[in-house]
Amino acid sequence: MTEARSLEVVFPGDTNHLGTLFGGTLMAWMDRTAYFAASRRARGTVVTRKVDELQFRVPIQVGDFVELVATVETEGRTSMRVVVEVHREDPADGTRELCTTGHFVMVCVNDDGTPREIPPK
Repeated sequence: MTEARSLEVVFPGDTNHLGTLFGGTLMAWMDRTAYFAASRRARGTVVTRKVDELQFRVPIQVGDFVELVATVETEGRTSMRVVVEVHREDPADGTRELCTTGHFVMVCVNDDGTPREIPPK
């Protein structure tokens, strides 16, 4: 399976009015990590077709490390379903927990933006 990982840290400017990581910021990080996994598999450009589902389970605090793991779960002729799991880690004690999951559909495209077939493995 094709995979990509990203690591972020939450700064005060990344938060919402409650002082936890703003969901829109996390969604952008997830989309970027899904892009890395899908483009690695496609060996070229991909675009986000849709986000099927996001589940925000646990809030992420300022100072937390955020690890994002994107895995190409299934693929069709031109598109791939990528699962992104997000774990938070408290840098003070190393505790980790799954806090968010999302499912992204990414499409391989040519330079002109039209869909192209995913190359064989």
